[in-house]
Amino acid sequence: CHQFIMKIKALSRDVEKYTRETKTDVKKMNRNLDPKYKPMERAREYTRAVQAAKLQKIFAKPFVGAMEGHMDAVSCSASSRGHLCPFMSGGVDGEVKVWDLASKKAVWSCKTAHSGWVKGICIGSDGESFFTAGLDKTVKQWSLGV
Repeated sequence: CHQFIMKIKALSRDVEKYTRETKTDVKKMNRNLDPKYKPMERAREYTRAVQAAKLQKIFAKPFVGAMEGHMDAVSCSASSRGHLCPFMSGGVDGEVKVWDLASKKAVWSCKTAHSGWVKGICIGSDGESFFTAGLDKTVKQWSLGV
């Protein structure tokens, strides 16, 4: 009879390195980032970037126009659902403006509407007034009357 001797190599890992203590622990993942093992990665990333740029151009909204008047950044804006006039904007400096979009001019403004950022602005359900909320923890109602 012939006896066969077989050698077996067993992989052994440290249990503490690969076992999670809780379900929320992140598993350690070993990755080889050497470019010689991934020769097409640079081309693949270039293709993805080109496709992303094309999609961004397809879905970009057209630029309507610039309206000058706020001294600082505009933090919020709102308009009526039925028509674009009036269009309201609130600024970081606490200023609120009502605009006529056809002429791109402010028809009403209040420089001291809030003592701080205007965080939100919306038109009232009656269409005759609008509300602003500021970082000064106040909500104010304004009459449109424009």
